Amino acid sequence: MLRALRVSDLAIIDEIELVLEPGFNVITGETGAGKSILLQALDIALGGRPDADLVRTGADEAVVEALFVDVPTAVVELVTAAGIRCDAGPELLVRRVIGRGGRTRAYVNGALSSLALLRELAQHLLRVYGQDEHQALRRVESHRELLDATGSLAAEVEEMRARFTSLAGARQALEARREAQRTAQERLDLIRFQREELEKAGLVSGEEAELQAERSRLAHAERLGSLAGAVEAATYSGEASAVDTIGRALASLREAERLDPGLAPVRALVETALAELEEAGGQLGRYLRSLAPDPARLETVERRLADLARLQKKYAGTIEELIGKRDALAEELAMVEDGERGIAALATAAEDAERRATEWAARLGAARRRASARLERAMAMELRQLALAGARFAVRFADGDGVTLGPSGADELEFFLAANPGEDPRPLARVASGGELSRIMLALKTLMAGDHDGATLIFDEVDTGIGGRVAEVVGWKLRELGRRRQVLTVTHLPVIAAFAEHHVAVAKRTVRGRTVSTASPLSNDARVAELARMLGGARVTREAREHAEELLRAGRGGRRPAA
Repeated sequence: MLRALRVSDLAIIDEIELVLEPGFNVITGETGAGKSILLQALDIALGGRPDADLVRTGADEAVVEALFVDVPTAVVELVTAAGIRCDAGPELLVRRVIGRGGRTRAYVNGALSSLALLRELAQHLLRVYGQDEHQALRRVESHRELLDATGSLAAEVEEMRARFTSLAGARQALEARREAQRTAQERLDLIRFQREELEKAGLVSGEEAELQAERSRLAHAERLGSLAGAVEAATYSGEASAVDTIGRALASLREAERLDPGLAPVRALVETALAELEEAGGQLGRYLRSLAPDPARLETVERRLADLARLQKKYAGTIEELIGKRDALAEELAMVEDGERGIAALATAAEDAERRATEWAARLGAARRRASARLERAMAMELRQLALAGARFAVRFADGDGVTLGPSGADELEFFLAANPGEDPRPLARVASGGELSRIMLALKTLMAGDHDGATLIFDEVDTGIGGRVAEVVGWKLRELGRRRQVLTVTHLPVIAAFAEHHVAVAKRTVRGRTVSTASPLSNDARVAELARMLGGARVTREAREHAEELLRAGRGGRRPAA
């Protein structure tokens, strides 16, 4: 239940705190006084998108706070799962701060929260029915949704949607595979030729760099032999080579070490240097022996590098990329050659998904027909209470021929209405008047109320398109609905306002050149004055006050008005 709404620095609102009670609450006030802003503020508090210019002129930010009490278990679970404390009771305080630049912050029970959590909470805390809600009845496609809502079929519809999504995915995968098969089949010869060419090339990662190094050695074998030979002679095999010189030096160092053991580290370094020079000399010798010119091998290397360059140019890639292309072509060729088997498997999966979706659609259709029978019986009673005693409400399903399976099942249905006894039911969207649509929608919302445990029901200007006796019946119905749920209604009709158990008036006035909006709960005398204003306009006459008092007495009596 919504216990309080506090708004500051939002549009023309300086600061308002609205306290609401259980039962039927009504908000009235002159046009432009700020009634719609209060409902907009409530929407913002629960995750709605605020306009950037809503912050009151001169203020840095606007703040909206909504306090809910006796919240449903689902709300407690959502808040707790988000890591936010929600004590037993329980109470829930939602706070939204809107900065002048449009940036917002959200808090739940004092903890910083996400807008996603606010929007999840909103589904369990409020149900808002706008002033044009009844116009949805003129759209036949909305009738199925309304039947599902009144029949408590949300879980069944969600399962239907999940199964249809699986079916759509299976069909898409099958079609994609078939298209790939057709495309691959058309270029099958090209795939085979390219794969064979790349496979015959025997591509090896890193081969090109190794061949280029070998080509350089073979092409410069004579020069390399001359240079390496000179180094080998100077290092190892020539007269006065480095090895001989250091060998003699090492013998002297060993003799000196016997006289001074402190020279041991130096002797070890020289020994290491001599060993490395000997190893280098040995490697140079082996290198020289392998360096014999080999024109045949050079030609082979040149030819292989030319082949690799041709393939890289042809396929526009490196050797590594060509290896990847070769493997991809092999996979594609295998897919084409094994395509029919793969398509058959996907076709089987699609058929299975279609069977599961079709079976559930039939189950959902049967549930809808049972729900429609219950709805027709319940609507007969509701319409009698709403001064449509002779009316007959019916749900008609389209024949199976031509009805296609979709995410909501395979049912096409429409609401029919016979407004008067003796008439055949006709399509409601075409024959119902505005007043009848309002009452029918109110009846449907009343039947839906039981599905939303703990949610406050908000009717924004439910009086659109009605008046007189119909308005009186609607007021009584809202009061009756308030016996089970908290109901909040914005209305311009005094006859509806008179049935409310709690009445709040919104007014605007000018303070120091600024327009401010105020909201005040009304006592009995103040309610008479407000109803008289609604009846007679700016000038309240004695007759208007007497009429207002009569309306209040009738509303408090709680008796259903005569049809």
